[in-house]
Amino acid sequence: MCASFGITEEVEALRSVKCFKTNAGYKCPGECFLVDPRWGCILLIFEGFPLIDQGFYGSGILSYRNELKQTGVKVDFEDAVKVFVQCFRQQASAMKKENVLSFLSCYRKLKDTPYKFPQDLKKCIRETKWLRTRLGDYRVPSDCILYGPEWQSVVPITLLPFIDDSDNYYGKVIHEYTKELKSMGVVIDFKDGVDFVAAGLYFPGDPSCITPSNVLALLECFRILLQDGNYSFPDSVRTRISKKWLKTYDGYRPPDQCLLFDSKWGSYLKCTDGPFVDEGFYGSNISSYRKELKDIGVVVDVGNGCPLIAGQLDFHLEFSSVGEWVSPGECVLRDKDGLFSSQLQVLEKHYEQQLLVFFSSAFHVKHTPSVDDYCELWKVWEGSGNRLSHADCCKFWAYVLKHWNAKTERTLADSLVKLPVGSDSDGILLSDKQDVFIADDLQLKDLFQRSSPQPIFVWYPERNLPSLPRTKLLEIYRKIGVRTISESVEREEASVVDVAELNQVNLKEILIKKGLVRLILGFLADPVMKMEAERRHEAVRGLLDMTILETNEPLHINYSLSLTSREIVR
Repeated sequence: MCASFGITEEVEALRSVKCFKTNAGYKCPGECFLVDPRWGCILLIFEGFPLIDQGFYGSGILSYRNELKQTGVKVDFEDAVKVFVQCFRQQASAMKKENVLSFLSCYRKLKDTPYKFPQDLKKCIRETKWLRTRLGDYRVPSDCILYGPEWQSVVPITLLPFIDDSDNYYGKVIHEYTKELKSMGVVIDFKDGVDFVAAGLYFPGDPSCITPSNVLALLECFRILLQDGNYSFPDSVRTRISKKWLKTYDGYRPPDQCLLFDSKWGSYLKCTDGPFVDEGFYGSNISSYRKELKDIGVVVDVGNGCPLIAGQLDFHLEFSSVGEWVSPGECVLRDKDGLFSSQLQVLEKHYEQQLLVFFSSAFHVKHTPSVDDYCELWKVWEGSGNRLSHADCCKFWAYVLKHWNAKTERTLADSLVKLPVGSDSDGILLSDKQDVFIADDLQLKDLFQRSSPQPIFVWYPERNLPSLPRTKLLEIYRKIGVRTISESVEREEASVVDVAELNQVNLKEILIKKGLVRLILGFLADPVMKMEAERRHEAVRGLLDMTILETNEPLHINYSLSLTSREIVR
């Protein structure tokens, strides 16, 4: 090349001539770049720049920098940057591994030189999507993370934009440029990427895959986020954390269905008595995230946890802790007679008076067993085949007498299939109602007691009890369908009576004298009998008004009684 010269017509003529040999063939000076060893790496990142062939001209061509510039060759760093920015923008989303690594290498080389990237190039680097992530897309550096060991704990529960360091793309060599990537805006440190973790939450379908370290790392992210007093979880994040991912002693649950156990809860419950966060699984350190857990919905205050505890009761299996849960209809507040321990839950055995009042008003629990309950109890006794104790039988019929009315009468008449008959030391036998009779005739009673192989006369206490008068009990038996023996037997006279031979007897002279009348009235006046004066007088008048006929010869009469078993008692 000639010595230095000024701008002449010859120089102007060169500008339009393809006179310089480049890596892309011969080019006009204005199309060529002179690669300066100090900053020329920026021109080697992408192919397509016509670079003067220093292998052809030799390194000496670098000494003609000014002369080349006068012909139009681009020799300045600023000129190279301008075309690089244009090319960078055009090829950003198609940059291959070699382009990116070459760019990062050049960035490192120029970092500590006078050749600084101008603001427009820095802006282009930060605002152009040129880094490929593991998610398969291209992003700006500030939307990317360079994976490191401290990120491992959140990987199973997130989808994060890690720079693709797989062998199919940048490879592990990308990690050699950690400092350069960080200066461009790429997130390196865990504490700087907590926003990504919150936004990228993606819990697996099987929550049992989530480890304690995953959850603790997530809570640490929340702690860092919440250090900014103005931060609040976006709706999208709250939607993601509303899934079942927290392990409790009752399985996996969303945060708003979990409780955090502490000493205040310990005053009332064990940690296994409700959906408490499983400290045995996460470790005691989980309690240090009390504030963060509260912010994502976990109930940490005793006063706010009652609905969750109450909702858990139906599914509680540790009956030794909470007892057996039954519906209000299966309960009564009290059982004075002590008959319903197997049929109903008697709440006074388990709760104080104040709670009994509450159960009655809030859940309409019955104060005492009803007539229907007593009927159901009687059915149980009927089906058991066992004899009743004298005490239980007395309690049952005393209750019936106390609550006797038309409704009770209908209920017992429809419900009771068997009734009590004669008792012994083993208890009271229950027999079919159709085979039970009221002994309204003492002679017939005596005859059939001796003839029948089984008791047939309805039971009543041997001694009159104030709570269970015999006359009242017999009246109840009649009203619920028990027949009298006198109306049930069939009579057959074995001998013929000659009416002419019958003689009327003066009852007052032979049998019913004044002393007997007084004795009968005195007996019927016993308070235990509960018989009004008018009824007592009617009973005695019936005796006095009877007509008694006497025969000269004994009369023979056969009595028979048919039972439901088709057996006939004679």
